[in-house]
Amino acid sequence: MQVSITGHHIELTEALKEAVNNKLQHLKHSFDHVLDVHVVLSVEKNRQRCEISLQANGINIHASDVNDDMYVSIDSVVSKLNRQMKRYRSKLKSHKGRGRGHAIKVSQLNLSADIEELAEDHSHEVVEHEEVHADSISVDDAVMLMELSENKNVLIFTNIATDQINVICRQQDGTLSWIEPTL
Repeated sequence: MQVSITGHHIELTEALKEAVNNKLQHLKHSFDHVLDVHVVLSVEKNRQRCEISLQANGINIHASDVNDDMYVSIDSVVSKLNRQMKRYRSKLKSHKGRGRGHAIKVSQLNLSADIEELAEDHSHEVVEHEEVHADSISVDDAVMLMELSENKNVLIFTNIATDQINVICRQQDGTLSWIEPTL
C-alpha cells in the first residue's frame, strides 16, 4: 500500500504522520487490496480538515471530515472509508455468481476533420480499441460504483433486470445519466 501525506497550512509532525499510518493499517486489514492512498491534512481558521482518497480493486473511494481536532477528523474519515469499503465488499459478495455479463468492444474514433467537409464514403480512423467486460449488476449498484469512483466518467454494465447492455455517464456538472436501450 502506497501512502502519501500532504499538508496545507499545517506542519506535518512525525506524531501526525504516525497517527495517519496507524489508522490506515486498520483499513488494510479490512480490505486487503488497497493500492494507493493519498491523505491531505489542512487547516483553515479553526477548522481541521482531513481528506483521504484511496484506490482499491479498480475503484476510487474518497471521504473527508472537518473538526476542531485533527486527530478526531482523521478517526472520522477512516471510519467513513471503512464503512464504504465494507458496503462495497458486501455488494461484490452478494453479486458473485449471479451472471456472467457480456464482453463488448469499445472504439474511440478520430473526429479531427470538419464534419461538413467529409465525403459520404469517408470512414473515421480508429484511435483506440479495447474490449470491456460488462458485469451483470443492478442499476443501483452501478450508480454506487460511479459514486465511489470520482475519476470514472463512464460505466458499461449488463442490467441484471433486463439482461441488456446499459451505460451510466457522469456529466460535466457531476450528475449521472443512465442510458438504457429500448426494444
